[in-house]
Amino acid sequence: MLPRIISSMGLVILIFSVVVVSGCTSNDPLDNVYKTESTGIKHFESEGISFNASINWSFYKMENETADDYLFSISKGTDENMDLIHFYAGNYNGTLSEYVSSEKKEIPLRNWTITSEKELTVDGLPAYQISALNQENKPLIKTWFMKNGTIHTIYAVPSAGKNLTNIETDLEIVISTFHAI
Repeated sequence: MLPRIISSMGLVILIFSVVVVSGCTSNDPLDNVYKTESTGIKHFESEGISFNASINWSFYKMENETADDYLFSISKGTDENMDLIHFYAGNYNGTLSEYVSSEKKEIPLRNWTITSEKELTVDGLPAYQISALNQENKPLIKTWFMKNGTIHTIYAVPSAGKNLTNIETDLEIVISTFHAI
């Protein structure tokens, strides 16, 4: 009887060791991102969203991001030469128009300058996009749409010294394939 108990305990320890080594108990946010790659496209799926991006984009989690609605980011490049696309999702009780209106009122208060605005479609729903220069004259693009009471924000920032044309093609791939699950 005793050898059988020891054998069972050994099996439990072995299984636990495999789980720990394989990372199943990891708190690494990358463990929660499902990615597949094919013909120059990488598919991301996590935190209730899915989308495609060109193969040179990677999962990125900003350590200093404290916003409750921040999901994760993807990046291309390294260090100071890194393009970023951030994803946010939060509950909102108003309409998309009301949300965009409040965001547009905040832009001058942040010392940003709107360079262009347009309506588009994301996930089959109406969306709104603003291109702007921030207080340091760096370009950015914010895209918003609402689905089931959740406001989704896709926030693209090219690396230092680059303009928006360097990120627009990649952002278009993300936006055209974006889906809130």
